[in-house]
Amino acid sequence: MSKDVIFEVRELVKDFSGVRAVDRVSLEVFRGEALFIVGPSGSGKSTFLRCLNLLEKPDAGEIFFHGKALGKREKELNAYREKVGMVFQHFNLFPHLTIRKNITLSPVLTGRMSQDEADAEAEKLLERIGLASKADAYPPQLSGGQKQRVAIVRSLAMRPEVLLFDEPTSALDPEMVGEVLALMKELAQDGMTMVVVTHEIGFACEVANRMVFMDHGRIAEIGTPDEMVNRSANPRVREFFSKLLAPR
Repeated sequence: MSKDVIFEVRELVKDFSGVRAVDRVSLEVFRGEALFIVGPSGSGKSTFLRCLNLLEKPDAGEIFFHGKALGKREKELNAYREKVGMVFQHFNLFPHLTIRKNITLSPVLTGRMSQDEADAEAEKLLERIGLASKADAYPPQLSGGQKQRVAIVRSLAMRPEVLLFDEPTSALDPEMVGEVLALMKELAQDGMTMVVVTHEIGFACEVANRMVFMDHGRIAEIGTPDEMVNRSANPRVREFFSKLLAPR
């Protein structure tokens, strides 16, 4: 893992109707790392992730990408989002478009690829995830796990520098979770920079380079999985992991 800083977040704040969802969060994300954000429900994890992609506008603080503060003009934001892909809980595929078209739409519309180039990339990506035969199918014809894998490769088709995952398995039936986690693990092993919000704590401990524990909108602790699970000095962190994991 490189120590090149991709993101630097300084004192980020996000309020909703007087409730502070993200409370002065500061954090760095390094190139090639798999950073997992964990913590109890309502702790601000997903809001923080959405702020990273400016799907939520922070109320205070700064976000730097490769050392440059994020711009606020639409053209700048669109260019930024081409480099930072996001995978949501509920897939967000277009139900009236084929799987191939779902994957190729953004690369073609943004001018990153011709239609032929995008089609070839889609075929390669679908082959990678074992869904080449589904290229001409429509999202309603796929299982939840298949839809989420398509959503991930749709982001990969833009050749992003970073992928953000917002609880990507939370909407899946339990038997479908493994196929999505296997793809995410493969991406991490290939060196994709990933920031992942998840309740899959065992998976986070297996794949993460570092973990961030959030509680009440703040970062309570940052460390390796071993440091967080087995050696944390923070009683709240120890309590959280002791309820979910046997000692590692």
